[in-house]
Amino acid sequence: MLPPVHSLEEIEHVLTDLIADKIDIDRSSIQPESNLKALGLDSLDTFDLIFSAEDYFKIKVPSDEIKIETLEDVALLIQRLIATQK
Repeated sequence: MLPPVHSLEEIEHVLTDLIADKIDIDRSSIQPESNLKALGLDSLDTFDLIFSAEDYFKIKVPSDEIKIETLEDVALLIQRLIATQK
């Protein structure tokens, strides 16, 4: 069976939910270009977001790949990893 296909928008939606739940902010204030630090995520929150995304999408993010600043950076990384880790 083929793994589910996740569009960039689907990935961003999941990440938005994870961030909003983590730091208790309104989902509408989170945009793809939102800077994670500006939203209130510190480095530990960002790693927690990555770990949650790994669990949700069943991927492994190499530690040298975690150079992200925005929600879109995370979504693009996850999309690429989903495609390469099938």
